[in-house]
Amino acid sequence: MNDERLEILQQKVAEPTAGYGRVRIERIRINNYRFFRDEFVLNFGGANLLIYGENGSGKSTIYRALEFLTKRRFESIAGEKNIFGEDGEPQIEFGFTNNRELIIHSDLTELPDGFDFIKGLSIFTPMLDYKKLLKVHYAPAAADRINVYDMLRELFKDFEVESGSVLSDIKDPSTYFDALTRIVNDILLNETNRILAMFDTDINLQKFNFKTEFTPDNRLEPVINIEIDYREQPVNSYHTFLNEARLSALAVSLYFASIKTLLGSLKSESMKILVLDDLLISLDMSNRIKLLDILKTEFVEFQIFFFTHDKELFEIYKNKMPWEKYELYMDDTADIPSAIVKKGSSETERAKGFYAVKEYDCCALLLRKGFEKLLKSYLTPREQLDKNCNELDLAGLVGRAKTKSTAEAKTILDKLDSDRRHILNPLSHNDDRNIYAQELKSAMGDLEKLKEMLR
Repeated sequence: MNDERLEILQQKVAEPTAGYGRVRIERIRINNYRFFRDEFVLNFGGANLLIYGENGSGKSTIYRALEFLTKRRFESIAGEKNIFGEDGEPQIEFGFTNNRELIIHSDLTELPDGFDFIKGLSIFTPMLDYKKLLKVHYAPAAADRINVYDMLRELFKDFEVESGSVLSDIKDPSTYFDALTRIVNDILLNETNRILAMFDTDINLQKFNFKTEFTPDNRLEPVINIEIDYREQPVNSYHTFLNEARLSALAVSLYFASIKTLLGSLKSESMKILVLDDLLISLDMSNRIKLLDILKTEFVEFQIFFFTHDKELFEIYKNKMPWEKYELYMDDTADIPSAIVKKGSSETERAKGFYAVKEYDCCALLLRKGFEKLLKSYLTPREQLDKNCNELDLAGLVGRAKTKSTAEAKTILDKLDSDRRHILNPLSHNDDRNIYAQELKSAMGDLEKLKEMLR
């Protein structure tokens, strides 16, 4: 790859091409595929999607359905038919914001005409789960170093190195390694370190070190080791030295950098999605929030699909980014398991539903719960405790929030504190006083204003 081509790619990585990502997915329909025997539909209108799914509820099936968009052939769907589905073949349908519909079935051997906007997904492969992360930091106990050659070879197989040819077209080993070395050390390294710096890790990649070694059966094997510094000190066996949070941050950063590098190499326009499945098992809460900040800044043009089986993480994330929210639970009351789908509405949104049908006590209970949850998301864990390290009640949380709020926010907090005493608390308990609907309506509006201000 010549220097001019390399310079162009570096510019593309730093400044994504305008116009990418205009097309988004509006809905997914799954029938007789993996977990879902009967028709399963998610409508989300092109928005980002946050899904909590308990084990066995179909979350991974949706992830695998999205993975088909990164493939070039689709015959494998025939082998993933629901085991209880007697009639009909498995089918996945995607509806896009450009009014195109793609139906994937076993007879579809290649992408139909008119779907060029999808083709780029097979190159930058925006699918990431914890199994992929392990390729960066998992090794047998006896291994001194981790060889990431196979991972990098697979990631960059379709990277264009010369006009009309990609990395996997190169047959000469010396030429191949020279091209791969330039890609990962001249582009990927800097991009990984840039993203890694957004986490709280104190680690830095120095280089990707290339060599060949003899295997036990005397075959030559390509080897790529990642040279890492921790607080400016070299770390030889980073997979045994670094803790799980740092290893996860390293792996996430490397894959994110790969996606952006490969996307920057595309010559034609492509839709942009990012599909993440249970990435944060080993990240501490601070870095979980920082990952969300990375998604907001580095992938602002992407449609993001985030899957998790961690209910606490779902509750934290659902109000910190604009997306449609769903919860999946397994219904095992029948002979054949199915999914119970719950729209992940906020307490305020659910309160509006009760308000509409004049269930004012339920409305007040949810508003009180939403008010408390909002304050806890605003205050640090230490700020939620009194001087004796006991948890503050709602009145105490309000008082603490006032001490760190602006004048306008304080005004709304005063109003909501008054509502808490005169409306929300009484309706949450056995109380016969008269409550006017307009007061509840006003409280709902104030809570939504406060949420936007504190966000």
